[in-house]
Amino acid sequence: MKKMNFIKKENKKFALLSILFLILSCSNKTGNNSGNTNNTANTEQQKTVSPEELKKYTKNAVQTQDAFVSVHNSVQDSIVNIRTKKTVTVNTYNPLEELLYGRSGGQEKRESGSLGSGFVVSKDGYVVTNNHVIDGADEIYVKFSNGREYRTKLVGTSPEVDIAVLKIDSNETFKPLEFANSDQVQIGQWSIAFGNPLGLNDSMTVGIVSAAGRSSLGIEEIENFIQTDAAINQGNSGGPLIDITGKVIGVNTAIYSQSGGSVGIGFAIPANLVTTVKDSIIATGKFEKPYIGIYLGNLDADKVKALNLKSSNGVFIAGTVPNGPAAAAGITKNDIITAVDGKEVNSAGAFVGEIAAKKVGQSVKLTISRNGKTSEVSVTLAKTPNAIEQQRIMQQKMQQQQQLEQEQFGR
Repeated sequence: MKKMNFIKKENKKFALLSILFLILSCSNKTGNNSGNTNNTANTEQQKTVSPEELKKYTKNAVQTQDAFVSVHNSVQDSIVNIRTKKTVTVNTYNPLEELLYGRSGGQEKRESGSLGSGFVVSKDGYVVTNNHVIDGADEIYVKFSNGREYRTKLVGTSPEVDIAVLKIDSNETFKPLEFANSDQVQIGQWSIAFGNPLGLNDSMTVGIVSAAGRSSLGIEEIENFIQTDAAINQGNSGGPLIDITGKVIGVNTAIYSQSGGSVGIGFAIPANLVTTVKDSIIATGKFEKPYIGIYLGNLDADKVKALNLKSSNGVFIAGTVPNGPAAAAGITKNDIITAVDGKEVNSAGAFVGEIAAKKVGQSVKLTISRNGKTSEVSVTLAKTPNAIEQQRIMQQKMQQQQQLEQEQFGR
């Protein structure tokens, strides 16, 4: 029995050794297979790019680089740094002086200034910049990349768009930049910012167009911004945003930042709006805003449901000004405007920006949704009424509102 037991123990030992050997054998095979896999992967990783492919990739990179260099070379003589001088009166108060002499304080004049950017838009020396760059300045100077500096005079401004036009005090011929059609700007295309960030002249940064038609940001009265991730910093204001062909697609005007520096969210006034404002200021000394005569409302979920609309895209017409351009064209309350000259508008801000880019007397085609049906209406834009006329219009609006409230409450 004992012997038998012993034999059983020996058999167990033999069985354990056999299993161990089998495990080791399998492990060794697995390791070999793994090694083969790694070798195969390493072989694939070590596969080199052919000289022809490398040459093609390098050629593409060099072509892109050359395109940026070409843009810089073509526009650098048209970009200016803007320097302003302004005399301000400050109150002076010294508590130590008051303690010693029983009196202190007074006023004194001091000189302050600001820095910004701009660019030439005509051969005879008209320059475009932001209104906030030169606002309140007594003297305005522009300096080119070659170091030549000129004094300018202020031709006119549009605070609601944040555009100002200057005229260089010289009979020389200058090199203007060409404007692109900003309605054709596409998200993802190259965008190149030029200017004087933080006082560093002749600076260029590259990015893409991140979005178009940005509005309701609370930056300006009229907003229809191009958004870019090209680095824009303090001092870039008023400088151009350029496409890869060297044409102006916008004017850099603001950034979104909690630190004050670029975080890749910059905004530019679109070229078409800038062109309209610029031409009006040069011709008349001010921006003559086109007028359509409608009251805009929010197209919220309740209105979408009440009007049986398929989506909330578009601009809700809360009312029209009697005898105004829109009313004369047949636009009525509760209409939904979905496009201006074929370009979709999805907010009141974007609509205002599109209309502002048109000229007085120009006819625009509005796509209208009414009672579930879509139609197109042509409206001829008028000149914005003067202050007295606007007051009369507001009184009419208040009377209409009061009449509507009386009808609703049965008074």
